Amino acid sequence: MTRTLLHIDAAACSHHDGNTEQACRRTVAALTALPADHRTGLVRRRALDLYEAIPAQHHGERAVRELRAVLAA
Repeated sequence: MTRTLLHIDAAACSHHDGNTEQACRRTVAALTALPADHRTGLVRRRALDLYEAIPAQHHGERAVRELRAVLAA
């Protein structure tokens, strides 16, 4: 789980640096590598924080939609 958190934090840095698509893809990869019952608590919160930091104008982009779908599952 620690490794997953590090991947999500690195993805958040990518978003901060202006690469939202890469950030979403990295987060989706990190989340889907975990069993579904481990995508809770702090892991889910960090991924949700990243999603919530993405401006609404980008929510229609494929990578952002994929992240939202994984978070909704």
